[in-house]
Amino acid sequence: TAASLMRPKAPKPGKRVFLEHIPFIWKRLKFLRKVSVRNVFRYKKRFFMMIIGISGCTALLLTGFGINDSISGFADNQYGEIQVGDGVITLNTSIAGDREDERFSSLKDRLEEDTSCYDLVSESTWDLVCDGGVKSVNMVIMEEPEHVDRYMKLADKDGAKIEYPGKGEAVINTALAEQYDLKTGDVITVRDSEMKEIRVSVSGIFRNHVYNYVYISPETYEDQMGEAPQYKSVYFNLEEGADSHEISADLMGDAATASVTINKDMKNRISKMMESLNYIVIVVILSAGALAFIVLYNLTNINITERIREIATIKVLGFFKNETSAYVFRENRVLTTFGIAVGLVLGVFLHAFVIGQIKVDMVAFDTYIAPMSYVYSIVLTFVFNFLVNRVMSVKLDKINMAESLKSVE
Repeated sequence: TAASLMRPKAPKPGKRVFLEHIPFIWKRLKFLRKVSVRNVFRYKKRFFMMIIGISGCTALLLTGFGINDSISGFADNQYGEIQVGDGVITLNTSIAGDREDERFSSLKDRLEEDTSCYDLVSESTWDLVCDGGVKSVNMVIMEEPEHVDRYMKLADKDGAKIEYPGKGEAVINTALAEQYDLKTGDVITVRDSEMKEIRVSVSGIFRNHVYNYVYISPETYEDQMGEAPQYKSVYFNLEEGADSHEISADLMGDAATASVTINKDMKNRISKMMESLNYIVIVVILSAGALAFIVLYNLTNINITERIREIATIKVLGFFKNETSAYVFRENRVLTTFGIAVGLVLGVFLHAFVIGQIKVDMVAFDTYIAPMSYVYSIVLTFVFNFLVNRVMSVKLDKINMAESLKSVE
């Protein structure tokens, strides 16, 4: 009849859910919980809207905390676990591997007095030439390769030690390998400012965050360049408890010294640079939190508005205030749990994508999310859910029981 067109649609009939086919669980559920389970899967559109909305909020929260995890311990990791040397001296003139050179003799005496160990190193800027383009890198040649562990821990992402490269081999850092899709066994070409080239096979890829490095052996350089490497740097370690700045000043007083870099100062400088990124992390977390609250509020409001007659009917049937709230908000908590589970998975991929977009020539960040970040993301999403439920409970109280007379059977 024409009058039926003016009447609202009848609610969808309830259907049996999968849980009902597991009597061991279904029989032990209380009546209201059985109703909630059926209602969760009764409205498919609302179900997917809640899952997508809440998962997006959780993913953003996890990404925000993950960015903080990736950058917060960045300097400590680089200058505490990877670069373990205390400092670097740059010489005024190159030394062809002869420690008895007169130009080095006075500095040698100071080093033996002020440091616990030191090694000559050839460190210069070369170009890595490959199909992906040309990249400026630091070529490092240790005079005594067996001493590399004193200053640099060559290890892969899993922490496994990487041996110093032999003749015809090279070890490169992870940022280079990822940017140019290089793998162990690939042959790379490095070129100096005079366009002379060295071709070597990649024997290992080590974890590193600051600058790009290619390590080769003195034998490789001498074999392909026809001359011994020129050593113009000195890596050193201090005695435990020594004053690094006092010793740095003493080493700078030598005529052979051009500059002294203390790694601890580099660590502090980079840490201060990274502090500016904390504001971005805070903005991401606050934005994700606000979005989570708005999404939950709107979806809950839609849910209640569409079910006013149903809620009014259960009030008429004698449900108390707390029972009515539980009837509606229990579904929210279940859907929030589903949304969080999906959001944590999405958050891992979103975080990896965001970190992958932060590309700086000098710096490479770890894609790392601390276990507590997962906990914070879960707890915050549930907190927002609780706050929304508290706000919307006022709306439930205002629903007039007379609305039940308008319900369509």
